[in-house]
Amino acid sequence: MAPRERRLVGVLAAVALLLGVPRLWRAVTAPAGAGLGPVATAGGARDDLPVPLELRDEDLVPRPGSLRIGRDPFRFGQPPPPPAPPPPRPLSAAELAEQEQARAASEAERQRLLAEQARLDAIPKPPPVNLTYLGSFGPETRKIAVLFDGQNIYNALAGDVVGGKFVVDRIGYESVDLKFVGFPDTPAQRLALSGSQ
Repeated sequence: MAPRERRLVGVLAAVALLLGVPRLWRAVTAPAGAGLGPVATAGGARDDLPVPLELRDEDLVPRPGSLRIGRDPFRFGQPPPPPAPPPPRPLSAAELAEQEQARAASEAERQRLLAEQARLDAIPKPPPVNLTYLGSFGPETRKIAVLFDGQNIYNALAGDVVGGKFVVDRIGYESVDLKFVGFPDTPAQRLALSGSQ
């Protein structure tokens, strides 16, 4: 600490002693229960100190209803149930009619979707392709596709019917396009060479 700072601390301590000692002396020597009254400070000014409050025995007795017992923080217990929600307000006639109209519209839409699904289910669909393309052989102008259905191996040229359900439409290098017997408007389905992506 620099000498200047030491001098400043010393001056502040002396001022605190000059101002605080008279108050402390008066507080110690005052009779019990008496107010402290005004105290003369070192500068001659008077400072009024507050009169201490009187403690009465009846202030120590708890009043009924002034204390509320809460949860014991050292004991586990279930939290209290949440308050019940208020009952719903009764709906007006206009709101009831609007609800009924929305329910009827929802039911009509459900019936329409069921009818549309039934119509789509009634339309005949081509069978799923259960063939695997194993490759091809032969000259470029007369390629033969090799197909396998899990039990039989078929060697088919373009235009041949395989398994009574599929027509070989086009034979490529690593794929074959199949159309469906009885579904001329259905686009051909391409099968990649087995083992290739």
